[in-house]
Amino acid sequence: MYYTMVPVAYAYPPVNPNGMQHPYNLNHPEGLPRHKSKKDNTNPNQKAGHTHAHYGATTCNDKHTHLHPGVTSTPIETNEGHVHKIYGNTTFDDGHIHQYEAQTSPPIPLDNGYHTHYAEIKTTENDGHTHTIKGYTRASKS
Repeated sequence: MYYTMVPVAYAYPPVNPNGMQHPYNLNHPEGLPRHKSKKDNTNPNQKAGHTHAHYGATTCNDKHTHLHPGVTSTPIETNEGHVHKIYGNTTFDDGHIHQYEAQTSPPIPLDNGYHTHYAEIKTTENDGHTHTIKGYTRASKS
């Protein structure tokens, strides 16, 4: 997630050699075009709307870390306010990847109508260990 660092331009979003954004969501297991992402039909509270970028490094376990670039789902309404599903794969480091999936916190208000969300996620186990992802999503307007 975003900590005190600003992601470098080459890290996210993926771009092709012509400088254009990659047409497919490389973080999605089906690799769907970004404009054809599927609504979660199993959740009637999910609606069309904004998303949040997330990017950062996992905790350091087994002497290495992984990156986790991605985009949240659209909003899912709850009694406490909306949340987002956050899921994907980490980068391939030390010969393996990890998967992660969770929901963010309700919105945390920021200035000028923006808000962020917090998430703390434990990855799947691989190569005998797990990692933790924690931090804030990139700010967005509702």
